[in-house]
Amino acid sequence: MKVLLQWAQRDPGNWIPFDLDLIADAWESLPTRAEPNPGQLGGSNNVLGWINNLMVQGVRFNGADHYAVEQVTIGLEAGTRVTIWNDNPDNWPVGQRHARIWTFLPLAVDANLGGAINTRQSQVLYAEGPRFTRNSAKPPQNTTVLPWANFVLPAIAITRHGVLLTKAKYAEHIAAQTQWGWRHWVDHLLDSEVVLLPDGRRELKTQRDLGRWKKAAGTITYFQRDTNREAIWIEATHEDALELTTAAAVSESVTVDVSSIVSWGFSSPANEPNSADWPNGTYRCQLDCTAASVGLTYQFSGTFFGPNRVSSDLVTDLEAASVWTTSFSGTGLKLDTGTFDFAAGDVGDRFAFPITVAGDSIGDAMTLRLNTADSFADGPWPGADDTTARLIDLQMSISQPIQEPTGVVPY
Repeated sequence: MKVLLQWAQRDPGNWIPFDLDLIADAWESLPTRAEPNPGQLGGSNNVLGWINNLMVQGVRFNGADHYAVEQVTIGLEAGTRVTIWNDNPDNWPVGQRHARIWTFLPLAVDANLGGAINTRQSQVLYAEGPRFTRNSAKPPQNTTVLPWANFVLPAIAITRHGVLLTKAKYAEHIAAQTQWGWRHWVDHLLDSEVVLLPDGRRELKTQRDLGRWKKAAGTITYFQRDTNREAIWIEATHEDALELTTAAAVSESVTVDVSSIVSWGFSSPANEPNSADWPNGTYRCQLDCTAASVGLTYQFSGTFFGPNRVSSDLVTDLEAASVWTTSFSGTGLKLDTGTFDFAAGDVGDRFAFPITVAGDSIGDAMTLRLNTADSFADGPWPGADDTTARLIDLQMSISQPIQEPTGVVPY
């Protein structure tokens, strides 16, 4: 599996890709430097050995004192394990130390998402103090939380060290990076599953366009767009539109550092869903998170959890269902679902939802892929009002019958 590395240097370079499947000792053979002295900053020279960032499947490993990468075998499959930990007593005294072990398996068919090819990621978080209390009370998706005392240091041979940079120097490093996301980790997939980008990279096709999504009967489907739709009901970094149609894919990002920020607010068009009494039924939303920092989490929440019924003028949050409560981590297609019976309101009330992103380290950031059919939200509005959306889905199903992936492991 491909791993991307960026060194901490005076003159920042782009990502350096290497593949543990092709070169068994690729990580162990990398340059190494002694652990930085207390208070020492990187970026004063171009000597290799201190790490700025790593990335696997769009998950960015940043802000760590130490890094270790190794190939693992789970069942009959080869995967990649990345371990990072923070234990420098100047920055992380007793009570704040923590480590994360992430395991990545190749992209595969996700039966829970209608056969869409998706990521397979999990992490173990070792922590103490408030970080342990917070995360053990509500562990993020695919995360096991254990006490810091249980953490076992990786072998010295595979350990490399990170270094702090000034904010300006770190920004230089980020600017030097080509944008990568989980859809680029497709070396094991057939050409029929990918599109070839102008720069020569391969990228996974939009899965819903191939008939691969978890289908729901009798719903209006809205797609998350990067079109601005200013809203007063929520104050968010990006206030965007939900629309009945898709457009060319774009990426939209937020940097949250260690803060918890309402980063997106999506609202439906005027007179949508055109119903004065929303039905008791299942409401769903799927995100396409193309890149995210390792300790970052995100969920459908503002003041309350979504989905939301808001006023026609987008001023007032009239009612929050609070049924989309999953705390997500990592990258890939992320679906939340819940059943709710909204109170009767006005025919002009709009469908909406917020996304709050919480960082765990300086530089933590997240990127969504918008405008495509893989980024959607839907609800159970029946009758003639959802004719347009049903026709869109019907036309999509007819023109793009379900294409079963070949040579892809299901999970």
